[in-house]
Amino acid sequence: MYELSTDICNMKELRAADISAYDAIYLGEYACPKYPNNFSSHPEQLQQGVELVKSLDKKCYLRLYAVPDNRDLTWVREIIEEAMRLPFDALEVHNMGLLRVLKEMNCPLPIHLGVFGNLYTHVTAKVLKEYGVERVYPNPELSLKEIVYIEENADIDVLVPVHGKIPLVISETCFIVENSDRKPDDCGFLCSEEYWLKRDDWTLKDLGRMTVSGKDLCMIEHIDELVKMGLGTFFIESSHENVDYIGTVGGIYKEAFTAAFNGERVLDNTAWLEQLGAFARMGLCNGYYFEGAGQKYSGGTSVWSNC
Repeated sequence: MYELSTDICNMKELRAADISAYDAIYLGEYACPKYPNNFSSHPEQLQQGVELVKSLDKKCYLRLYAVPDNRDLTWVREIIEEAMRLPFDALEVHNMGLLRVLKEMNCPLPIHLGVFGNLYTHVTAKVLKEYGVERVYPNPELSLKEIVYIEENADIDVLVPVHGKIPLVISETCFIVENSDRKPDDCGFLCSEEYWLKRDDWTLKDLGRMTVSGKDLCMIEHIDELVKMGLGTFFIESSHENVDYIGTVGGIYKEAFTAAFNGERVLDNTAWLEQLGAFARMGLCNGYYFEGAGQKYSGGTSVWSNC
């Protein structure tokens, strides 16, 4: 009927998190290979991870490092080789280079394009399908109308984020370490602390090698409309969030989507909004879904008349 997924970085977080609300899990932190015991850069962690997810009767995907350079390709290939012998349901890539590597390695697994693949059009999606891509994560700047257009005109599965901070910029170097007194090879996991970039009312969050929105994307008041638009593959961005976030946010959206797909209209989202808002230190937004600035939040369904 529909799929709700999220991402989990390592085995410690996977064991601690309540993932009962999710139908699928993306393993790995694609922005930083140095993240402790990162599934995306530690092949020895993969078997435990995929077996645990599969034991809970859920799909399991692996996120590959998003911005590898030539020096990284050796260890990335090791990750792919290990993943290919395990029961993963798909591998996620973010660039054409790794897509070609997967083809050269005769990878039998389905392929997903991640957010930093910067997909904007259905034409690009059609090209990617020729390389074996079955699911795409469109650029966050696209509106819902544009996302639906891609899905319908490229005949491809589209991953639609419904909650969490919006990935904006990625780098092969760590902004936090570069602005500290630490050496590049001694990061000390500084990104475990919170770093905010602020100017007036404008706020972003720095995760080291990736910058995300300060506000949390929230679509809880628009679930009925998402379902009416024919969308069915949804994602909650949980990278660098705590396990309470993963379990609580997932539970709320699972309840909302289940009701919507059963034809039950939820008239009062107040309790859900209060719970979700408690996790959003800088507030909630709708991203670019309604063809407006990414910082704004619109509740209810009145905004749809302008889309």
